[in-house]
Amino acid sequence: MPAFALSQRGFEAPPAPRARRRPSAVDTALRVLIGLALVAVAVLLIVFEERVRIVEAGVASAWLSPLVPGGVRPYLNYFILEVEPGRTVAFMVTNECTIAFLTAPLLALSGVILAMKRVSWGRVLRALILSVVVIFLTNQVRLGVIALGSHALGFDVGYELTHRLIGSVLSIIGFSAAYLVFVVVIADLHLFRRQQTRRYARRQRA
Repeated sequence: MPAFALSQRGFEAPPAPRARRRPSAVDTALRVLIGLALVAVAVLLIVFEERVRIVEAGVASAWLSPLVPGGVRPYLNYFILEVEPGRTVAFMVTNECTIAFLTAPLLALSGVILAMKRVSWGRVLRALILSVVVIFLTNQVRLGVIALGSHALGFDVGYELTHRLIGSVLSIIGFSAAYLVFVVVIADLHLFRRQQTRRYARRQRA
């Protein structure tokens, strides 16, 4: 049912909506191919999750080494440091500690969304990159807190406190934030922009 606006000039029809451009065959093919590639990467990430854990241990060793007397050295999916005088501990990046099982669903979902052609390339890639970065940084901070806490408080007390309590809280907050970022960017939810618009409208009314 058409709607008309009443103005000083009389009845005026609202502007006609712009016609959406149909994606070209090349764009559609690229979307499907890259979407399938992202799903394939998600599967490979699960299959070769041990290699991911080795990389995570190496990265953690690199940035923790300057912070710990005696340094930190990696060995496969372990990072090794002296937590107490004469007591060296190898911290293992386990299946529960890796980002592989948290990143794979985002990769697969991004591939499916991209292939469906309803969301722009930039938005999908931006959502994926931001969420993966948040997951990776959260896990690195968690590993660092466990290592530094064990070194500062002693292994018996520090490990239990940082691994079971502080580490769990960091994981819940960080990983939840990563998935929230993904949803907000994909859905193009301008949360802060809406709040600013409401504030401006209230000021205008006042």
